[in-house]
Amino acid sequence: MPGLTAREKKWSIPFVLTSFFLFVMGALFAYYTLPRALSFLLGFAGPGVVSLLTFDRYVSFVMLVALAFGLSFLLPILLVFLELIGMVSPQWLSKNRRYAIFLIFLFAAIITPSSDPYTMTAMAVPMYLLYEAAIIVGRLAKRSERAV
Repeated sequence: MPGLTAREKKWSIPFVLTSFFLFVMGALFAYYTLPRALSFLLGFAGPGVVSLLTFDRYVSFVMLVALAFGLSFLLPILLVFLELIGMVSPQWLSKNRRYAIFLIFLFAAIITPSSDPYTMTAMAVPMYLLYEAAIIVGRLAKRSERAV
């Protein structure tokens, strides 16, 4: 904290707390959507196939999904940071929404450890909503800076 400017100090605590909250929310979201994704994956092969799911593979799969969802829920933190330092503007994010949707779904398809559409969609839809939230927060932050 001693090396930060007054503006940076003002934003540091909200960024850290929001980052922690969003990561936990992403991990919890993964935990609650995981049973549906697992039932899809395990039922995909058909009734005659027996799964060889071991405890260590299950735990590593759950941890990987929780980590992926937790990190993906940090998207608005990155966007608001980029807005505050002036690299992007809320208007630019709004204008390029179509590309963002494509990139969000592409990211979700790549980062999810399973290849099922349910997990990908379960990650992409909240990421898009968080993208929209970042636009709103960026507009509010710009408005508050103009007022000061």
